[in-house]
Amino acid sequence: MRAYLRPLSRRPAPGFLRTWNLKLVAAFVLSLSFVVAQDPTSLMTPEVARVGSRLACRCGGCRNTVGDCPMIKCHSADPMRRRIHDMQAAGISDDAIVQTIVQEEGIVALASPPATGWGLFTWLMPGIALLLGFYVYTLWVRRNKAVPAAMTAQDNALLERFRDQMDQELDEPSDKTPGGKPEKK
Repeated sequence: MRAYLRPLSRRPAPGFLRTWNLKLVAAFVLSLSFVVAQDPTSLMTPEVARVGSRLACRCGGCRNTVGDCPMIKCHSADPMRRRIHDMQAAGISDDAIVQTIVQEEGIVALASPPATGWGLFTWLMPGIALLLGFYVYTLWVRRNKAVPAAMTAQDNALLERFRDQMDQELDEPSDKTPGGKPEKK
């Protein structure tokens, strides 16, 4: 007779839920460890970023340095970060790391050209080009500066007509305030 009062589904025992929840938490933590283990940014220590800021990312998709390339799984920056990390772990100094990479890949591996030799020219050329452009522009303006022509009688008559029209329009009393809205009476 009391069968109709019994719920249709049975609730699992509290111990069963606790075991099931622990298994889910363990599986989640385990899956997170796989994700973190594959993360190339785990190599981005301040030391790697310091050396990486001196080297150019050569992926062709960005114009950043190895230290701040934002591309996920960048085929240039990620191996270079790992290489810098391994060289630092071996005790090699920052300058020696940069010199080794420049010797292997050439001067294009640097994020900015050196301020010696041809690199000094690349640093100075934008300023030189800007100054040369201003000089040429001022010469052109001075050479092509035309003296204003004297006004003819027709020009003077037209100018006087417009001045008279402006004086008439400005002298007329208006029922509008300076703001353009009608006055309240």
